Amino acid sequence: MSYNVHSLYSDHANTSTAVENLVGYSAQDSKIFKVNQLEPIKDLKLLVKDYSPIAKNVVTMLVNLSEDEEILKVLAQDDAFLETLMSRITVC
Repeated sequence: MSYNVHSLYSDHANTSTAVENLVGYSAQDSKIFKVNQLEPIKDLKLLVKDYSPIAKNVVTMLVNLSEDEEILKVLAQDDAFLETLMSRITVC
């Protein structure tokens, strides 16, 4: 399988734009991130590993969303995610 550099850039650009647009929502209403058994939270946890500008916005979103007790519990109980998060924070 070959990868097209332009398509990879486009994927980062699209993801970055989508994440930027969602940051404000994360501060206002957590219930849109709680659908399908917290699937959006699971996706955000994966995006912490992404390109730094994307990861920065994702961390902001997760901090905002952690005000919700259910979301905080999911984040706090995931040791692998916490290790990833700490490594991203200490690198930046």
